[in-house]
Amino acid sequence: MRPSMICLVVMTLAVLSGCSQAPVEHTASLAPDQSAPAPRKASQSAQPDYAEYRSPIQTRVLDRRFRTKEAMYLANEMNIGGEPFLLNAVQAGLPVGNDREFQYMTAIESYWYSRYNMSSLMTESRLGVHLVHGPYVTDKALRESVGADSRYRGERIVSNKTELIQRIIPAYLARTGLPRRFEDASPCMLQFASGDPHFPQEVDKGTDFESTDNKLANKQLRHLYGPGYEAPPSGMGEPGNDMWKYRVNYRENFLSLRWDHDKMEHEVDLGAEGQVLMKQVLWAEYFFRQLHHRGKYLGNNPEEGFRGAILNLAAVSKMLILKSAMLYDGDQLTGINPTEYDPNERLLYFPHRIGVRLRYVGDLPPRPEEFRVVDASSQLFDQASLLWGLSEYYYFADPTITDPWDSVFGETPPYDGSLMEQKYALLSQGLANVVLANIKHQHRADGRWASRWDPDSGSGSTVSTVDLGMTMVALANYCRHMHVEEEKTTESSQMLREQADFLIDQMQDADGQVASGYDHAGNQPVQDETATLVSQGFAIRGLLEAYRILEDEKYLDAANRVYAFMNDRLWDDESGVYRSSVDSEITVYTPMTVGAVLGAMREIILTTKDMDEVERFKRFFVQGVNSSGIQQAEYEETGESDLTQVDGDGDGIPRMEAAGGRHGIAPVYASEVEIETPVTQQVDATPPGQ
Repeated sequence: MRPSMICLVVMTLAVLSGCSQAPVEHTASLAPDQSAPAPRKASQSAQPDYAEYRSPIQTRVLDRRFRTKEAMYLANEMNIGGEPFLLNAVQAGLPVGNDREFQYMTAIESYWYSRYNMSSLMTESRLGVHLVHGPYVTDKALRESVGADSRYRGERIVSNKTELIQRIIPAYLARTGLPRRFEDASPCMLQFASGDPHFPQEVDKGTDFESTDNKLANKQLRHLYGPGYEAPPSGMGEPGNDMWKYRVNYRENFLSLRWDHDKMEHEVDLGAEGQVLMKQVLWAEYFFRQLHHRGKYLGNNPEEGFRGAILNLAAVSKMLILKSAMLYDGDQLTGINPTEYDPNERLLYFPHRIGVRLRYVGDLPPRPEEFRVVDASSQLFDQASLLWGLSEYYYFADPTITDPWDSVFGETPPYDGSLMEQKYALLSQGLANVVLANIKHQHRADGRWASRWDPDSGSGSTVSTVDLGMTMVALANYCRHMHVEEEKTTESSQMLREQADFLIDQMQDADGQVASGYDHAGNQPVQDETATLVSQGFAIRGLLEAYRILEDEKYLDAANRVYAFMNDRLWDDESGVYRSSVDSEITVYTPMTVGAVLGAMREIILTTKDMDEVERFKRFFVQGVNSSGIQQAEYEETGESDLTQVDGDGDGIPRMEAAGGRHGIAPVYASEVEIETPVTQQVDATPPGQ
């Protein structure tokens, strides 16, 4: 469904922004490096009172490290489970139009938790290779350098920095109407596999940003917004234009939000690149849903339009470097012509891990000097993640369908008013077809699916349910969006049916549970001690995608049986969370686990329209997301508008500078948390012999 503005959401957000509730006591235990939360003031937040969904819960953060692939998968499920979930629920006829808790969890908290993680990764942390070194900027700089002046007068070659700072960014600012630029933002085209989100320096909470280059004359803003514009006062939480709502240094200058470069894992995980690409596209789609200022500028508002432009630039830069330098032939990394690719003639594929050697050059971000293969295996989750993101980019840029995003793309940006060349839709299409061909060539043989392929030994003998579920989601997205090549769409739908049938026929028990994998060598499901939550979540997610694409009721029935098993054997009503495995007294969550659960619950609710499951979703969100520690910190948009409070809204998620360590932690997902879920022994009260 193409995006549209629905009045309900506008009214919903207006209602939410003006409400306050009484203080709520927080009973979750905190990690050792986390301060006790302060009581919430009623006037500080519009967050509804979650008291009926909250119960005492004991949690601990086991690993605070940010792992890009897992975190971005959860961020994607949170994104889809944000405003789109609310809109789809209303359109499905669910009575949630006046449900403030559901609205806040979806349109506010899911939206912003997802966006916090994206913003921290994409523009603040410097956890990756800066797009100033990317192929898109390089190509633009080279084209500028071959003009008549350069050829005949010997003028200097245009540098990438000059091209980005003096040409591309000013064009984006002009086209989106943003009258300022963010200082020390560091948008990356490739993301590193992991990093330590503890801030190595104090977060700058001053309000002296007017003294920087961002200082604006009020007449500029009046020109942009009309004569009715009034300059908002400085300070936090004052009313005014959205982009001035939180006027504090770290919202204008990202220097104090950078992460420690020495504590980053300088490797590119190809699964992470796929998940990040999906994230970039989902947000670009959202940010460009409409024009603003009477249709003059691109984007929902100036800031979202500019952020969308940078996300699009980063996505295209990522695809270009994937095409030109990230494919492996068994000997070296190389490029590809997607239109002529046949894996039977010469196999080129995206390996699991690529190391990056960096060179520090003057005032530029570190430059990639060498890429090298660290792990040459092809992993099904990686390929599915790439297929998911690439097919979504084609949908975003598709020139054959009229939609709000058409104005983003053109033939000669910025001169035709667009931001990006239309031809990159073909780039995403070509790369998606390469990945689809490699999934079939490397991970499928004689109807058997394998999670791993190695250059020396070929396809492995096992496949995991997580990998199958992610692949089914990606294949369904390909079927849904890549409509221009009917033969390949038919092929992807056949692969989707084959995977769904295999999961039901070979991996699902009579009680509905799904094994965590299948061992082809033993011709049997992987023999788990207990069924795992993450496997059930991914199975449901994949089966429901198969049901929607293939329109076969057996996939819906199978998904409902898995969900019934989840609720019967994994749900712990006392703690309000699902156990990570049957009867586990210590439940361990990763972002992958939480994402799988949220995705499964969302899709079940939209399919069955069961309001009891809406209530279960709300309970899980309060306990499994807000109270578990998986979201380590938060900004002003979700309740922390008082810079002096540790946890101003009392939801268990502290302000970032109070989240732990010396200077705080970025508002990103932890890698692993645990929750106590003790099993209550049931005692038979019937006397023996009766």
